[in-house]
Amino acid sequence: MFLKKKNAIVTGASRGIGRAIAIRFAENGASLVIAAERNEKRLEETAEECVKSGVQVRTFLGDLALPETSRRILDLALDSFGTVDVLANSAGMITRTPVESLSPEEWQRVMDVNLSGIFYMCQAVLPIMREKRSGKIINISSQMARIPHPSASPSYEASKAGILALNRHLAFHYAKYNINVNAIAPGSIDTDMPKSMTPEAREKLRNGIPLLRLGEPEEVGDCALFLASSMSNYITGQCIGVNGGSLMD
Repeated sequence: MFLKKKNAIVTGASRGIGRAIAIRFAENGASLVIAAERNEKRLEETAEECVKSGVQVRTFLGDLALPETSRRILDLALDSFGTVDVLANSAGMITRTPVESLSPEEWQRVMDVNLSGIFYMCQAVLPIMREKRSGKIINISSQMARIPHPSASPSYEASKAGILALNRHLAFHYAKYNINVNAIAPGSIDTDMPKSMTPEAREKLRNGIPLLRLGEPEEVGDCALFLASSMSNYITGQCIGVNGGSLMD
């Protein structure tokens, strides 16, 4: 029970990586506020799965790109549990529009959801963590923050790279308050998008990964659990690649 008596916020928890993180945290004793922008049914399904571990769970549905949403999520956590020990930012969106066709509106929306939304959540919880001189923040970036993808939009790659710069800034400035801020950069994880590929496309994707398989969302959840727990107390400002060896440092 690595997170026993801890209270966590997990965004993007209705599906994929965010859902896996929330379930891992619950299995390890954390009380949770889980949030998503849409799909209330799937968010409730995540909550039901988390409750099976005997923890308290609150849900929040709202636009995570808006600054007022982060304040409302924090208020829910404080009203429910009194404090926040862990923040895992997994909410995000991806588009495939090439640069010459990318509208200003689409560019801005991706930046707002993927980067600004994470900033607003961090900005909301940091005073709580600073006051008690303890906290863990995990931000989900992407392998595409470091290497270009043939079909991802520039807004997606730029937003995910921005997360890494924000991560370093927060880790540097809040280390003196015993707050650890780290990122995870998943590679090809078997979430909704890969599952929709043709068998041929999936095979080609697998063959490009040294471990010859796609990752599971639960494996990203395991990494997030490590970063949320006391096992990572001397790690901050880092980005861990969960990618099967497709990008090696």
